[in-house]
Amino acid sequence: TRGTTSLFVMNADGTSARKLADSLDVRGAASWSPDGEWLVIAANKGEGTRLFKVPVAGGQPVELLDTLSFNPVWSPDGRFIMYSEQQSAGQLEVKAITPERVPVSIVELPIVGLGGATRYRFLPDGKALVVLEGTIGASQNFVRVDLTSGQRRQLTALKAGSVIRDFDVSPDGRQIVFDRLRDNSDIVLMNLTR
Repeated sequence: TRGTTSLFVMNADGTSARKLADSLDVRGAASWSPDGEWLVIAANKGEGTRLFKVPVAGGQPVELLDTLSFNPVWSPDGRFIMYSEQQSAGQLEVKAITPERVPVSIVELPIVGLGGATRYRFLPDGKALVVLEGTIGASQNFVRVDLTSGQRRQLTALKAGSVIRDFDVSPDGRQIVFDRLRDNSDIVLMNLTR
């Protein structure tokens, strides 16, 4: 549909692409269940952005929440899904829910501002997260947060001036890959037709 973002699944070589969840306007990246049977996405079907569980084999999406929710990430053991829930204009709170819609108690994470990017990723063992903290335009750094104790350890000391919008953790948990945007300007001269 024009003006909406769709969800597709395909083979690793790009063949056999097929559309999933036709009725949803997808918002952000999908996250796979560990068994590969489901995707969890933030999407809109006319009532604001919500979390949906989508069967990869086809079928109807299952709405997980009826609140404004974004940035879902499935835990490596499949027990729960972390997400950001809108609390007020421009403010999100990180929460968790099981795939069966049961709320899960997690350590308190800092409220993250809206920006479209996921600010947390699981480490491979599922016992800790890497969290992007800081303010866009100021200093941003990666912090390891233990999900049981809440213990925090800063992993980087990045200089201010660059903006990090999104990141991921390598499958072995040893590397973080992220984008960095710096102030950049292009000057373009366009000739107008008469």
